[in-house]
Amino acid sequence: MRTVIRDSWLFVSSVLISIGLLTGSIVIVSLGVLVLGTGGAARLWSRVALAEVVLTRELSEHRVYVGETVEVKLTLENRKLLPVPWIEIQTGMPRGMPVIDARTHIGATGAPVLERNTSLGRRDRVEWPVTLRAIHRGYFRVGPSRLRSGDIFGFFEREAVMGWPPDAIVVYPRTYALPDLGLDSARPFGEHRGGNRMYEDPSRVIGIRDYQPGDTMRRIDWKATARAGRLHSRIYEPSRTQSVIVALNIPTFEQQWQGSDPLLLERGVSLAASLARAAYEEGSAIGLIANGSFPDADRPIRIGASSHPQQLNRVLEALAMVTAFTTSRMAFELEDHRHALPAGATVVLVAAVMNEDVAASLQRLRSSGHFVHVVKTSRAPWRVGLDSIRVSELATIMEAHEAELERQGLPVDRGGEAAEAALGMRVTA
Repeated sequence: MRTVIRDSWLFVSSVLISIGLLTGSIVIVSLGVLVLGTGGAARLWSRVALAEVVLTRELSEHRVYVGETVEVKLTLENRKLLPVPWIEIQTGMPRGMPVIDARTHIGATGAPVLERNTSLGRRDRVEWPVTLRAIHRGYFRVGPSRLRSGDIFGFFEREAVMGWPPDAIVVYPRTYALPDLGLDSARPFGEHRGGNRMYEDPSRVIGIRDYQPGDTMRRIDWKATARAGRLHSRIYEPSRTQSVIVALNIPTFEQQWQGSDPLLLERGVSLAASLARAAYEEGSAIGLIANGSFPDADRPIRIGASSHPQQLNRVLEALAMVTAFTTSRMAFELEDHRHALPAGATVVLVAAVMNEDVAASLQRLRSSGHFVHVVKTSRAPWRVGLDSIRVSELATIMEAHEAELERQGLPVDRGGEAAEAALGMRVTA
């Protein structure tokens, strides 16, 4: 009916005016002019209804942990002199972060939508506070918003999308203190073989010397060699920072066709985050390897070891985006020559399953001077042995923590929506 009115007002007014002129009826002519004037005013009003109407979002936090809340304030402002008789706002809310103080409905994309209706006077503004609760780790987006308004009669409508790009919220995985995991906070990964050894830092050159048998081609200083006419090698400054590489093996079953166990995946992510946080707080340079990919990116999750002040945030954000989808084999990622591990780095593998390829890679890393530690997240026995590599079985401890969280009424991240949440959401239709 609204479409018919929207398309026929010009025709109706012209017919009335024509009939009035032919019959000499001033009343019919006046009625036609009234329809024409009303329709024209309504169309003009609808065209400027959303002009100088601004919608803004303010988030109290952009990075939170599971169980915390984020305050979102939506502000709608009419900056023109003409009032807006009615306006409807639909704002996309993230999956996995329910709105706890307002009602939402499911939009066309399957994502929650917060809807509000109001009117705005001249130079008027309206605010709506909304609280989101983080119950899953992941990468979430708030927005964009679709605005719909029109004339006072509702004959003509205008729509606009505002708030692009959406605001991002990263929900970090839950972390635990090392003593709560049954690990010695002073020596969480055991002692290094041979005590504390010093390794050279290739980024710090302190001099040159004559070439010695066994020096790698990477050590040779070609400029000094050309000047002297004989091979010279660089001398590197000893590294004073221990590097800890946390590796997360994403598969939770031996065969990929078996699918994924959401609880084991979330447990592994939480343990990887806990170990990275503990190593960073002890002053170590930390890095991350995971055989999955970032959302909307076709590259593995890999963060080089660093002690930068923002390094822990980078690692936790990457872990927040982990899904059950794997892009490569962990054995390949551990020994990828394009991304060599720092000399003497400690490699901590968090895994629910173990296969022969990964076990062989760990043995080779150990024989090349790396200290290797494995954290097992599942109860199922492994058919592959790791010889002298230390394995910490934390399934029982983690089950106790999860049960305690449920007893206290706190959220236990059991996955399910983490993969969906990591993909964010698109414009709500």
